[in-house]
Amino acid sequence: MLETIKGFFESLYGRFNGYLQDLLDIDNRLIGLYNEFVAPLPELIKLVGIVFVGFILVFGTIGFVKKMLKLFIVLAVILAIVFFITRLNN
Repeated sequence: MLETIKGFFESLYGRFNGYLQDLLDIDNRLIGLYNEFVAPLPELIKLVGIVFVGFILVFGTIGFVKKMLKLFIVLAVILAIVFFITRLNN
């Protein structure tokens, strides 16, 4: 019975994935964009672009981690307050 259910979902996923591949054709579109816009650029511009994207990724990740740390601290403080209030009421 489990094999039948597993086969059903695998075939459903395969058909849906094939439909999306035919409909969207993301791989060929991205390769086409690269060939049209990036490949003709000089290597120096490509290098500057890679460094720029690297900075954006690194500093964006650092900013995201800082925000998540602040959120974690706020949630921990709220949880601690609720914990101590419930302990004092008992």
